[in-house]
Amino acid sequence: MRLTIKSFLVFACMLIPAIFQAQEHNHAHFKNEIGLSGGAMYAFGHKEWGTGIHAHYFRLLGIHSKWALGTELESVWTDGNHFTVGAGAKYEIIDRMSIALIPGISFFKHDAHTRHNDGNYKSRFSLHAEAIYDLFYWKNFHLGTAVDYAWTKGDAHCAVGVHAAYCF
Repeated sequence: MRLTIKSFLVFACMLIPAIFQAQEHNHAHFKNEIGLSGGAMYAFGHKEWGTGIHAHYFRLLGIHSKWALGTELESVWTDGNHFTVGAGAKYEIIDRMSIALIPGISFFKHDAHTRHNDGNYKSRFSLHAEAIYDLFYWKNFHLGTAVDYAWTKGDAHCAVGVHAAYCF
């Protein structure tokens, strides 16, 4: 039953922005994006809610390309606090909506299985997937919704939040 509710929430978060229509925009002349996303996180391993934020930089592969490469820094505050550094790709699947896949390394101060915190950071491979829908454009700025999922061996979380970015 919970899987059905989670699936519905993810679907609703992706569908609701499509209902809203903002002014036409032309962002094709911008090659760079610096963004910030934050929101509510659910940590599956710890079965608890928390908050998280991530910052990213993407650069288009060409002036009219739908592909961009970039980097990301993420921090999650739940019982299993950690931060992640990664590099990956973003693709604009339709106007205003893009997806990103970013492999990286997560750093934890706790053991994923025992939750024991010995004060030393442990690193693990991670994979972060994100979907962004831009609701509003104001010159070089855009604002929208973000849904993401991150996986690391022994730990995973999903998030729903707000995405803001500056393009240049």
